[in-house]
Amino acid sequence: MKVNFRYESNYNSEYKQRIQELVEYILDLNFGETISFEKAGYILKYNIEDEKEYKKFRSTMQRVKNILIDYGYVLKTITNVGYYILKPKQISGYCYHTYIRKTEKLLGKSSRILQHTKTSELSEIRKEEYDNVCDLNIDLITNIDNTIENSNYYNKKYYYDNLDD
Repeated sequence: MKVNFRYESNYNSEYKQRIQELVEYILDLNFGETISFEKAGYILKYNIEDEKEYKKFRSTMQRVKNILIDYGYVLKTITNVGYYILKPKQISGYCYHTYIRKTEKLLGKSSRILQHTKTSELSEIRKEEYDNVCDLNIDLITNIDNTIENSNYYNKKYYYDNLDD
């Protein structure tokens, strides 16, 4: 199997090989299994006990996680343990909570930042830019809220969350 690297020229061949080895190892695991930080670090040849190495490890794991998405594998970080391979039935809810709801929270934070901006310090063109960003942020919040509330998923969310399968 050849791993698809989006930016081939950014990686040396040894680095690519280590990532490919870890991707192949994970693809041989089953949904619902966990790979420990230690095992992933060992395959990638990082000493995760070292703070500098651990930072490199985490950055590399983001690349690994992104590659695995294209194979239908989604890894969820489990603090102090490793990476859990989500079961297909868990992925929709995970995406909702991790990416859709997170977007809402980020827009809320954006509103808070904008509300506390010292606009008296802005030039006219920057004030116009500020006003336009405020309008955009409000529109996005409104549209996301309306879209979520009117979605089939949101209307059936309680049902999905309580399935026994």
